Amino acid sequence: MCRYCRYTILCLLIPLVTIVSCRGQTATEMPSLRELVDSAIQNDYSLANKQLDIQLTALDQSKLKDVYLPKLDLTVKDAFILSSFGVRSRDLINIPQLNIDIKSGSNRFTTTGNLLTADLGASMVLYSGGKVPQLRKALTYKSAAQELIMESDRQQITSNVIQAYDQLALLKQVRKVLDQSESRLAENRRTADKALGYGLITKYEHQKIEVAQAQLAAKIQEYQGKQELVIDQLAMFTHIDKDRLRKIDHEMQLIAVSPGDGQIARRAELKALDAKLRAGLYKINAEKTWFVPKVKAGASFGYLGLLAGHISSSKALLPGVINNKLSAGLPDINILPMFNVGVGLKWDLFDGHEGEHEIKAAQIEYKKTENEKRDATEKLELNLAKCRNDYHIAQGQVALKSTEQQTAQNALTQATKEYRTGLIKSLQLIDAENDYVQSALGYVQSVYDQRRAAIALLMATGDLAVQAIP
Repeated sequence: MCRYCRYTILCLLIPLVTIVSCRGQTATEMPSLRELVDSAIQNDYSLANKQLDIQLTALDQSKLKDVYLPKLDLTVKDAFILSSFGVRSRDLINIPQLNIDIKSGSNRFTTTGNLLTADLGASMVLYSGGKVPQLRKALTYKSAAQELIMESDRQQITSNVIQAYDQLALLKQVRKVLDQSESRLAENRRTADKALGYGLITKYEHQKIEVAQAQLAAKIQEYQGKQELVIDQLAMFTHIDKDRLRKIDHEMQLIAVSPGDGQIARRAELKALDAKLRAGLYKINAEKTWFVPKVKAGASFGYLGLLAGHISSSKALLPGVINNKLSAGLPDINILPMFNVGVGLKWDLFDGHEGEHEIKAAQIEYKKTENEKRDATEKLELNLAKCRNDYHIAQGQVALKSTEQQTAQNALTQATKEYRTGLIKSLQLIDAENDYVQSALGYVQSVYDQRRAAIALLMATGDLAVQAIP
């Protein structure tokens, strides 16, 4: 192989190896919160269905645009026709000059043939009475409302993912507290073993430490089960491999929010209802055009033919003159072209109150939307007040739980020293250990609760964004 060929192959392989390496790294590294949220939004089936609803609305908009396009149709028919009619003569018909003497009687004639028709027609709406433009604007605002509702759903999905993400961090902190407690109990167990050997403590006191270790082991096992459940939940949300999800190492931090700054005016639900109201107004205006004349242009090019025609009689055609029955073919008839073009005007002067009923129905739907907005506004205001109150309480709980943890930690440190010098019993040490574990877990839980309260407050004002979450 020449040097130039080897150089060319090397230049092609280097980018390929780089791409494969990057993909492999992405497939094994810890997923970020942004990736989790984006993946959950992308794989949410309810959101996908709402996106399909928007596509259906766009299809309706396209249909309205196509109303003014000309429509062509070709119709071809071939029919067998059969007709019969009777002739009855009540009086004697006498024509001496032609030597015709027809007596009274009756006769029946039958005609058959093939009737062939072909018609090429074209039509086009010139003026819809203003209904189509109004409907197009109504669909535009309907699509906007659907988009805004999807934004509300995206925020809810973001909240659900962050909750599971924080649960993993919470469980990690819980495991850290439990591991530290397990280490301290193991060290105290060794001290208790020596004290029991020297007869400094009773066997009952020694067994209390064993019971505490067993209880701690049960809590650790419970932690592992909860962690796998959260992993399963995140995998369902995001469709990300569980091995990558297990690598998540997230430290919870407090989320700072200014409770007095946000208002519900930015909520996607209210914006969607505003768009729905605008759509309702245009729908009402569209229905009011039922009385306006509509103009349509049309043209057609056709052919009419009667082929293989035949006529026959049941009796002699002229008894006494022509004694034979009639049986003769009819000449073919071909009419081509049959062309017409023109403009038509349709004016519904009275449609049986159908137009008025449609107007009233659109007005009722508009009033229902107004009631929905009033109801939503009241509930969102109440929810915002609740979220602000919950956030203030959560902030206060973090400070209190932090003080409680520090106090419990100081008490545990003192109890450990006194236990090793024989000043207190193992029961008192276990009580101090349990108090610290409970206070440490309480502090971790308070941080988690503060984050949930802050996220709920951000959602209440419509300001939740994954970029703002530490």
